Amino acid sequence: MPDRHEPFPHYFASVAGGDGASALTDAHLLLALHQRKVRALVDGETGVRFESLALFADPLFELYDLDPMAAFELRAHPDDADEATVAVMEAARLLWAFFSLPMKERADRHDALAAFLLGPGATPEDEADFDALLDAVETHWDALASEDIALAEDVEAETLDFDALLDYPAFAHPAIEHAVERTYGPDHLSEMEARALFAQPLLEQEDDPDALDAAMERADDYWTLAQLRGLERDAFLDEFVEANALDADEAEAIRAEAGRMLARFQSLFPNQG
Repeated sequence: MPDRHEPFPHYFASVAGGDGASALTDAHLLLALHQRKVRALVDGETGVRFESLALFADPLFELYDLDPMAAFELRAHPDDADEATVAVMEAARLLWAFFSLPMKERADRHDALAAFLLGPGATPEDEADFDALLDAVETHWDALASEDIALAEDVEAETLDFDALLDYPAFAHPAIEHAVERTYGPDHLSEMEARALFAQPLLEQEDDPDALDAAMERADDYWTLAQLRGLERDAFLDEFVEANALDADEAEAIRAEAGRMLARFQSLFPNQG
């Protein structure tokens, strides 16, 4: 299992870059990814109330000898969030989704959970300690009343299930469950590296954390847009413009930016999407 003072190091290393990928060492990108996850957690964006998730994370904070009050500091001062606290809270959100599954489905998804949190190269000792951690968290989960769970999930956002959470763009993670990982462009970039490179023009022009977060969200949407074709692409763009433009000038600016990002995608990754 990870060192007590280094929560889920394999998983967190994947977020920080791994393999020396130059795109992921860019300070703007690292800050944007970090802030994107913080906002998703604090705002209950994935459908679990932050305060409930912070209490549910108690066994993880205890395991790693971290102060559980750091989670509430995360809410009070999101721009100063430390990496360890964010990693623990993100793991807690995934574990919440995992233990929300019926028992048989938990067994089916156990390996996906381990792959996401432990990453490649986990030793048998890592895996045994991981299972011990699951036992401790399961005990904590079983102690929650159904009313507590209902209150925690009584938020505006849809409560994402386990599989949806694995694919949620705010929670950057290594690709799992694929025998061959898809690569992008002539340099055979991983999806995470490709998304980072794709987003750079939007991120490099921003310094404010909130602006970086907003730029990262737009980059996620433009990435999705680039995967679509024909009427589906047109419909997605129309919905995106309607949701974000306050007037005709803003609508025109968003469509122009979307056009530039689509051209960038095709330039970087020809014949992909």
